[in-house]
Amino acid sequence: MSKIRSGRAKSATTAGALLAALLGGALAVAPSATAADYSPCTYGAVLHNKVTNPTSYKYVPYVGNSPNCWLDWGMSNTAVRALQKNLNSCYGYRLATDGDFGDLTESALKSVQRKVGVRADGDYGPNTRNAMVWANYSMETGARISCN
Repeated sequence: MSKIRSGRAKSATTAGALLAALLGGALAVAPSATAADYSPCTYGAVLHNKVTNPTSYKYVPYVGNSPNCWLDWGMSNTAVRALQKNLNSCYGYRLATDGDFGDLTESALKSVQRKVGVRADGDYGPNTRNAMVWANYSMETGARISCN
């Protein structure tokens, strides 16, 4: 089943292709402030807070040295897997943790976005990340301890 999406990834690709076609690839253009501030999440990172809880960690979407990134429909990587794992662990979904951001992940994310009071657009970004609760896992066993 093929769907047409208007997500950021498609928009950025389309805009880039159009710009390259118009300019013949001869000019470099600085990215917008939004694009410069938030890149696509590329991997899931283990965050360990040695001060407040030295025996647990969280697994969150990340890019470079920052959790300020975005995910949307059609993306496939370990950052999506981190999001799926958290949707399952803290919100009771039973998504396949396959790292593919498809219809089921989007639907679950929209439901969580409504629950936590952010715009329910199915796109994951800093506002959604900050509003969601995240699972804490034991450093020793890897078992989920809590969600907060």
